[in-house]
Amino acid sequence: MNLRDIGEQFKVVFQKFSRVQQITILTAAAAILFSIVALVYWANKPVYKVLFANLNQEDAANVVTKLKAKKIPYNLKDGGKTIEVPAKDVYETRISLAQEGIPKGGGVGFELFDRSSFGITEFAQNVNYQRALQGELARTISGLEEVEEARVHLTIPKEKLFISEDGESKAAVVLKLVRGATLDRDKVKAIASLLVGSVKGLKMQNVQIVDTAGNLLSESLSEDNIPYIKSQTQLEYQKKVEKLIASKINSLLNATLGENNAVAQVTAEIDYDKREISKEEFDQNPVLRSSQTIEVESKNSPNIPKGEPGVEPNLAEPNIQQGGTNSEYARNEETQNFEIGKTVTKEEKAIGSVKRLTIAVVVNDKAETVKEGKEEKVKYVPRSKEDLEKIKSLVAKASGFDEKRGDQIEVTNVSFDTTPTAESKALEKEKMTELIIQISKYVLAILMFFIFYFLIIRPIMKKLGDIKETKTGELTAVGDIPMKGSNIDINMDDSVKFPKTLEELEREIESELDEKVSVDVGSVKTKVMVKKIEEAVKEDPEMLANLIKTWMKE
Repeated sequence: MNLRDIGEQFKVVFQKFSRVQQITILTAAAAILFSIVALVYWANKPVYKVLFANLNQEDAANVVTKLKAKKIPYNLKDGGKTIEVPAKDVYETRISLAQEGIPKGGGVGFELFDRSSFGITEFAQNVNYQRALQGELARTISGLEEVEEARVHLTIPKEKLFISEDGESKAAVVLKLVRGATLDRDKVKAIASLLVGSVKGLKMQNVQIVDTAGNLLSESLSEDNIPYIKSQTQLEYQKKVEKLIASKINSLLNATLGENNAVAQVTAEIDYDKREISKEEFDQNPVLRSSQTIEVESKNSPNIPKGEPGVEPNLAEPNIQQGGTNSEYARNEETQNFEIGKTVTKEEKAIGSVKRLTIAVVVNDKAETVKEGKEEKVKYVPRSKEDLEKIKSLVAKASGFDEKRGDQIEVTNVSFDTTPTAESKALEKEKMTELIIQISKYVLAILMFFIFYFLIIRPIMKKLGDIKETKTGELTAVGDIPMKGSNIDINMDDSVKFPKTLEELEREIESELDEKVSVDVGSVKTKVMVKKIEEAVKEDPEMLANLIKTWMKE
């Protein structure tokens, strides 16, 4: 069998159809082939992903030029701000462009001075320096995690002869934050400090920072807003304390009760008063510090003065013996010094101590597996008081509960609403749509193949019939009109059936005829034989075809 013979057979069969059938077959074949080609092209079409987003015109032009040079296909969106490339080329292209310093972002930087131009005026040179400085600062600020894009505007006064006449430098920054991100005061102050350290003569109070929503972020830099800043700081600190305690409680409840089976909220009352307490306490039992004892004894025997007149009595210390009565003197003196014990306590309470905690915990019903016949279903039942008390005890330990401080804990059992929210439904629907689109590519390809087979290939195969090959290698069609240029296969195997022979038919006829009836036996035999042959042909036409093949072979 060769392709030429198959083509000839297809041509003969196709010519047997009517003109309307031929047009229908050709139209259907063309439509199915076009659909298959379109489907294959659609299935193999590359998926594009974002290479860069929110580009300015200069960066977008540079990126497009490089993509054209590298012969990488791309798509432009958002008015040219977003550039997409095939998913397989995203990371490699980013790395390649980053090596070349593209995109620069935030306008031009100091690369503006890479190309020197002769004859440029001093004014133009100053303008270029200001543009370069603005671009470099914008790039640096855009590197922050919360900042998507930044623009910096500087006002730098011209230097004058006298310092007193010099104006003050000013700066304005516009920030486009990442969706959902916020800048706290520390980072706003860090941005302002960066500008102050980069621009000569710039002061902190001359820096204005706003976001694309019109919110003034630099209000905390002014000294006039210190009371407001203090209140904001206290509120933020309170939120941090509440969040920290609530996270501890929720993590404990999730580990014990399961995910999303309990929710805890904490309200903290913070004491921001600064106190310094000095306290002196004296011991009731004095302590002996020192002891002193003095003992004095004196004895005196009076005598009558005696002596001779002369020089000795007139001396300064005459030795005169006096007379009189004897006397004695004794004195004891003891002095004890006691020290009273004293305790001096100086206490300074830290600012921001927790004054009181109020904790509210909501617990979902308990899930139990219940058998209903042969099936097992999950049933939610309210929790017992013992369970709630155990949960309350755990929450108290995790939060640092202090009853003396006036803390309160409330644990309540409530059936949670498990109805899917609109956002979860939308997200689930989006995932399902993406999965259906992915599967439909392959289903459509298979469906197109079956349509092509059943509408075109199968009808033609039915017309062609069973194609067999003879021993001589020639084609033949069995069960249909013989093809032009083909021969009939007259080879038969042992399983082929043949009709009854003439002798067998005559015997059957003679047995059926009644010998007593006087009729023309020859004419009756002929009529009965014809009738038998007709019946045999109707019952088994294949048998007659085999007989004819046998005759032709002979």
